[in-house]
Amino acid sequence: MREVLQYDFMRYALISAAILGPMCAFLGVFITLRGMSFFSDAVSHASLTGIAIAFLMQEYWGFPQDLFWVVLIFNSILSLVMAYFFQRTPLSPDTIIAFSFTGSVALGVMIISQLGKYQQIDGLLFGDIYSNGPRDILYQVILALGVALFIVWNMKGLSLMVLDRDLAKSQGYQTERLNYAFALLIAATVAVAIKMLGTLLLSALIVIPPAAAKMIARSFQQMLLISAWIGFIGSISGVLISYLVDTPTGPTIVMVQLIFLLLACGWRAFRR
Repeated sequence: MREVLQYDFMRYALISAAILGPMCAFLGVFITLRGMSFFSDAVSHASLTGIAIAFLMQEYWGFPQDLFWVVLIFNSILSLVMAYFFQRTPLSPDTIIAFSFTGSVALGVMIISQLGKYQQIDGLLFGDIYSNGPRDILYQVILALGVALFIVWNMKGLSLMVLDRDLAKSQGYQTERLNYAFALLIAATVAVAIKMLGTLLLSALIVIPPAAAKMIARSFQQMLLISAWIGFIGSISGVLISYLVDTPTGPTIVMVQLIFLLLACGWRAFRR
């Protein structure tokens, strides 16, 4: 362990995993229980277009140097548009998500191909957690605090919306406004965490820990706690295993999380 920690890139990678793993898993509880897993997956995939637009701006205007802000703005706009269509059109959510993210990914690939940026495609699709630096860690800390404050402040409203949206509305909660805010939170989470697992695998960090926690938790509070712990341990373990056996970090983290899910399934079967 001492040898691993002597490198700056490993220290930053482990700190990033320690922040993003439990944060994504904690947020993922509300996402999965509300049936929004496909929504977070769509925003994650569509981030490729946000990155492509940032590349295009760098090519022609020389800015921005940091891709994060362009991706954040693009994700936020797309999330709000999808949330609007959910509430204002008769189209089903899966239809809206399907044409939104497939269209975005297609546009992103077209832009990247025209710019000749295919050499960077692996890092975009599967993540590059070792490229994290102090500025990335700062963004992650700010996001983690924002997620924690938002969920704690709106815990009752979000919990009621998980059970029944009409019930939450009858209790005086502004469900439409809360939906838009929640969509923006997902967009920000994807923009910040994309370096960890990339556009293809990021949703696994949001979906798998809550799914595993649901198998063994006896209450909603337990599900939140277990999900966060699985996200934390799985992410840290994935980074260390990836370094020790020389495998891609993003896919390794996902496989470790899947092992936890299989163990949770086994535990549930044994308990029965």
